[in-house]
Formats: sequence, C-alpha cells, structure tokens
Amino acid sequence: MIRYAIKRNDKNKVLGILNYDEQTKKYTIDIPEDVTYMEAPFLMSLFLKKGIRSLDSDWSMRWVQSRIIPSSRQNIGEILRVNGMRSYDEHTLLLKNEGRSCQDEFYIERM
Repeated sequence: MIRYAIKRNDKNKVLGILNYDEQTKKYTIDIPEDVTYMEAPFLMSLFLKKGIRSLDSDWSMRWVQSRIIPSSRQNIGEILRVNGMRSYDEHTLLLKNEGRSCQDEFYIERM
C-alpha cells in the first residue's frame, strides 16, 4: 500500500490520505478528523457534509480521474509519448503531475 498526503499549495496540512493498492490498482481516500468540509477538495467536502470520512474505491477513483488527462483525450498517444509512457496508466499520470489540476490548488505528496 502506497500512501499520499493530499495537500493545498497554501497549507502544509494533510487534508486527505490517498491510499493506492499496487496489487489491485485501487484507491481509497481517508479524511483526517481535523479537516473541515470548507478546507477539503470539493468531492471530499460532499462526503464530509454527510459525516463520511472514508471514500470507497469507486469514489476515490473518480477523484483521481478528475486530476489526470482522460484516456479519451484527443492526441492521447502523443501525450503519453511526450511523458515517456507506452500505455495509459492512471497512477503514472497522477504521479507525473503530482495530482495537480488547473481547477484548484490541491496536490499529492508521498508519505
């Protein structure tokens, strides 16, 4: 199991923990008790409002997919080539951009 801290550029606080199981290639997300819905990334804030602090593999994968280039992107082959990849892999793409998105200031950092 590999663990990544989900952080925001302007804070050093861990806002979530992204767990990646290398054997099953599945993710889960745990949200620490001291994180409020106002601090968390949008998807996680929806769960926090309901008192839920653990996201299952389906919802966690949705969060990951929102942070990477989709496999359906035009010219995906060229994008993979430029990044030194032979095939599409969500985890590799996530690590290459540190989980960053142009939509917000969140990123991941290996724990």
